[in-house]
Amino acid sequence: MMNTQRFRDYLDYIWSNKNYRLSLYLGTATLIWLGSGLIGSEPESKEVAAPAEIAKMRVQARYIEARDYQPSIRVRARTQANRHVSIRAEISGRVVALLAKEGQAVKRGEVICELALEDRQLRLRETKSAVEQAQMEYDGALRLKSGGYQSATAIAGAKSRLDSAKANLLRSEIDLANVKIRAPFSGVVDSHSVDVGDFMDRGDECGVVMDLNPIIVRGRVSETEVGHIEIGSEASGALLTGQKVAGEVTLVGYASDEVTRSFPVEVSVDNPDLNLRSGITTDIVIPTHRVMAHVISPSLLSLDDAGGLGVRTLKDNHQVEFVRIELIGDHEQGVWVSGLTERALVITQGQEYVSDGELVEAVVVNPPMEQVAEEILAPKIDANAVLQNADRPDSEVTESAVTQPVAADRDASAAKVETVVNTVETADL
Repeated sequence: MMNTQRFRDYLDYIWSNKNYRLSLYLGTATLIWLGSGLIGSEPESKEVAAPAEIAKMRVQARYIEARDYQPSIRVRARTQANRHVSIRAEISGRVVALLAKEGQAVKRGEVICELALEDRQLRLRETKSAVEQAQMEYDGALRLKSGGYQSATAIAGAKSRLDSAKANLLRSEIDLANVKIRAPFSGVVDSHSVDVGDFMDRGDECGVVMDLNPIIVRGRVSETEVGHIEIGSEASGALLTGQKVAGEVTLVGYASDEVTRSFPVEVSVDNPDLNLRSGITTDIVIPTHRVMAHVISPSLLSLDDAGGLGVRTLKDNHQVEFVRIELIGDHEQGVWVSGLTERALVITQGQEYVSDGELVEAVVVNPPMEQVAEEILAPKIDANAVLQNADRPDSEVTESAVTQPVAADRDASAAKVETVVNTVETADL
């Protein structure tokens, strides 16, 4: 009895406290809300609604055909002499004349510098006399030998003196000839290193002679280009002066520059009139092997995730495919590229909004001619003929009864296709 009274007193105490009473209201309301959810809820359906079909991206595409193209490599080069030789003195002497001016064209053997004769003519006369004397002594020794009055040793000594005299004569003749320093080949005198009155020792430079026919156009190509150039290939170019040149590749280097990693290339150009000068900047074009390539607009180019250059094309099922390409030349309507199939369906509009492997709705602006012909010449069924034969037995209805009324239309369509084909062929020509 006491416990019941205490419990009632406890409840009265709680009820008299405003905070306890508010908590009791909130707890009761929460229990009622939870209970209503458990009782009134229905089992959750296990069926999952099918996702709505995503509309395909619409793009515009165009067929492009491969064409025969000969790529070329452009090289920044410079003209230079075929040979650039320093002519030097072979004897010592004082310069008495410069017989060819700087910039003057000379023939092979023409005198450039002349040294003083000094006593070289006197030495030549002396050696000639020595040869005559030695010859007489040798002849006398031979006559004495025939009579048995001369030994073999004496004859050998006379022969040795004669040979020595002849050698001295030849040396004197060479020294006398070397007073005139001559051009070793036909060319142009580039510069003089001495002036009249200067003394030259043996080996001193008199001047420089250049061989400008043929003239060499020398440039350097990259590691990726050097393998496409062959010796003997024709090349053409233009000098900074406006002069046009054409020649043949005569050198493709095998060792690269350690700094630039580029390889030397030389083109030999005929220059019989010496109109082309050394040291002029030249742009040369070297054709390479012919290939099948496509012309596309630069705006169609894009990069893949790896940074590779390419274009987005469509497969037969209109699935997007990114194809890597290589730029191989310039064209007035765009650029030449390689890497595509012979007939490629390239996305021309919307390529930036689609990704590789995506199925799209494509609008082809130039479908293949065979597809156009197939659509035009496809058998057509006359709707009026179908209605007229609706009441006839199936056995009496033939294909000709349905398609014959449009035979005239097919003939007209065939004529239309022929006209289209002729128009295309004329345009291609």
